[in-house]
Amino acid sequence: MASKQGDGSDGSPYAGKIMELGELKDLLARFGMMVGLDTSPEADTDIQVAQMAHALVGVVEAHATRAEEAYRAAGAQPGDIIQASLMAFAGVNCQSEVDELALIHWRATRLAGVLGALDFPGPFPRQGHIGSGDALIRTIRLFAAALSGMTSAAHAAANPWRADTDAALAGHALSEAMDALEEAAKDIPTHRSMGDLMRLTD
Repeated sequence: MASKQGDGSDGSPYAGKIMELGELKDLLARFGMMVGLDTSPEADTDIQVAQMAHALVGVVEAHATRAEEAYRAAGAQPGDIIQASLMAFAGVNCQSEVDELALIHWRATRLAGVLGALDFPGPFPRQGHIGSGDALIRTIRLFAAALSGMTSAAHAAANPWRADTDAALAGHALSEAMDALEEAAKDIPTHRSMGDLMRLTD
């Protein structure tokens, strides 16, 4: 797959660029993740690039988790951790509120997707593309879906360059987000009771 180079306005060699498979493989190897590539003529390169790019996100997040733990052990306070976390927005080269909301929406939507795809222990079996779990996992999934819809609406509202159809799509997503929140709210009494029981066990 050919690399797509942007304007490089931030001076980074990767600005605006989709990394090639070889680059992704080398970067993953530096973090200790060895991967093989499908080099057959019928291989879907786009899928491999997307999968490996997300794998790179995972290994970098694991490194960030360890670095954050070391920072906390050295005396960092919650506010310090938040300030460190904000560097992710610098890494994406956010230039405005629109860019920030775009990143937040991207994260929220990926979170909602993986929460639905994963299976967790619990009495509720998998139903199609929604994995198994318990009542708390169900509530988390509903809230994550709502967060995705709300951030979609916030991004569309803040974006003066949105397409003509974006506002309508975001409005639909916001309406569905409110439906998900209403459904999640039904679980509040159950989770309050569970929280009380958990406190009593300490």
